[in-house]
Amino acid sequence: MSDTSSSGGRRIALVTGAARGIGKGIAEALASDCDLILGYNSDVAAAQATADELASRFGARCVCVGGDITLPETRDKFFEVVDQEFGGKMHVLVHNAGQYVGVTSTNAHNLPESRGLRFGDGSLLGADGKTDFTTMRYYMAMYGEAWVDLAERCLKRMVDGESHIVGISSPGCNAISRPNDGYAMPGSGKCLMEYSMRLYALAAAPRGINVNVVIPGVTLSDAWKRLSAHIGGGEGDFAIATGLADTVPMRRAASTREMGDVVAFLCSRAGSYVTGVSLPVDGGLHMGRNTGKTLAAAPKAAADEAAPAIATGDAPK
Repeated sequence: MSDTSSSGGRRIALVTGAARGIGKGIAEALASDCDLILGYNSDVAAAQATADELASRFGARCVCVGGDITLPETRDKFFEVVDQEFGGKMHVLVHNAGQYVGVTSTNAHNLPESRGLRFGDGSLLGADGKTDFTTMRYYMAMYGEAWVDLAERCLKRMVDGESHIVGISSPGCNAISRPNDGYAMPGSGKCLMEYSMRLYALAAAPRGINVNVVIPGVTLSDAWKRLSAHIGGGEGDFAIATGLADTVPMRRAASTREMGDVVAFLCSRAGSYVTGVSLPVDGGLHMGRNTGKTLAAAPKAAADEAAPAIATGDAPK
């Protein structure tokens, strides 16, 4: 855990998966008036670089807290910081942390790559013929259990009339969007996030606290670089993301800061009357892909495997 210098009169925000990607874009958008608890998985250098940058540019106090978000002890550390360093009060929670297991980040259980796991095709069955829930449970813990734990404990500490909760999901994880077969395992956890978000919104509304989910589209995040390198689209570039961007009605990918700005709006007085919403921020992709376009710039594997998982902050991570 590391800490930058402090400044007074600011809101307190917890952003998970904040070291890079969309999470960093969110932290940047909040840093103008928030001190920040920056959650990260294992990239200590990236987390500290983000903290130093936000402190320098915005005068934000940033405390970095590392660890796998699926572990209760990682989440315990967040609230130790809230209680000991920030007087036990909070104003903003953004649960953005996530990953493609075995591809875009490490995990505490050393689980292997799992993008081929789907419902109904037998891929979840082990050699003994029994269903293996190991990977599914990890994603449920990352997106479902962690979200519920963070929301419950943050709500206890949040200031009425001044607080906001946002989860970061992916396309296909609610009943009004087309299901994404290739995103079965992560999507199962995000379904819990999106359903419970609406119940949290109802419960928190009398306190003047809004609760929403943002659903990013194709985003130029570090996660896409890692996925590109893994699949074969080129290490350290946006080959997959730029190829998929051609299918977006607005015909471009988003920046991570654009995602952050939308989250910051929902966490502001201007956006405080918006609650219980799963908001696509995807250049129109939720209405359908461009017709007559190809994915020439992206490998076929990217079209089959990456397109369904159109990006969250560290997911694909």
